[in-house]
Amino acid sequence: MQLTANDPTTTTGLHVPSRIVPGRIVKGRQAAETSGLRCLCYAACSELVASPHEIDPRAALRARIGLGETVPHASHLDPLLAEVSGADLARLRSEYSGMFEVGSQGPPVPIREDLQTGQRAGTREEVVRFYEYFGYVLDEKFAWQPDHLSVELEFMHYLCFREAEAGSEADALSFQLAQADFSERHLAAWLPQLANNVDKLATGALYARVVGAVRDFVMADNEWQMATITNDPVGAPSGATAFSPTTTSSVAAEAAPTGAPTVGPATKAGNSL
Repeated sequence: MQLTANDPTTTTGLHVPSRIVPGRIVKGRQAAETSGLRCLCYAACSELVASPHEIDPRAALRARIGLGETVPHASHLDPLLAEVSGADLARLRSEYSGMFEVGSQGPPVPIREDLQTGQRAGTREEVVRFYEYFGYVLDEKFAWQPDHLSVELEFMHYLCFREAEAGSEADALSFQLAQADFSERHLAAWLPQLANNVDKLATGALYARVVGAVRDFVMADNEWQMATITNDPVGAPSGATAFSPTTTSSVAAEAAPTGAPTVGPATKAGNSL
């Protein structure tokens, strides 16, 4: 079955890149098999780069080890899930602060899109409009930094969750296209720069490897999404490679369509889930 997004698009009022246009068709996505697993992947990415001063991510990350077995383009995450979940919390806090938070003239490497991209006009406002349009409400504790990498990744988790929970393919369409729009416009646009800057500052350091693995997943998932979307009503997408849950994976069982991910992973949202 193919679904078409009519004009106006679901992101009315938002600036979107030329690659994202009205009249898009989603085909071959196999959302029932993929949305729940991708939801868990984005939750894991969000937890990996969240400030350990605000949350202790270790228990949640430990439960996500094995995602790479069911989502091939998440394979780079598994070693970091194991390493971070087994690390001492004091070490995580020290290394995170030294990389992203502490500096006489600001953080050595900003982990917020607005700061990382030179405070490009309208960045924060556009991110907030995405959140508001799709009903993602941040807790007051995190509302001051809507463009933090961890928050943007959790928004993708939220959109995947809504896709998984949709009652029909037509209902899921707006959340599928929103994922592509937000990833293309924001995460995929600035995360490679962040990863490069972190690597220059501290090649091989724990959070340099974490950000690199998250970048690899986001970029691969962005390409996977684009392979399920076409602008030609009579054509077909270039073809996304399906990934199927293995029957022995506890991660797959958790994210199966009959039991889509619960609200648990959303640590920064208020009442949006």
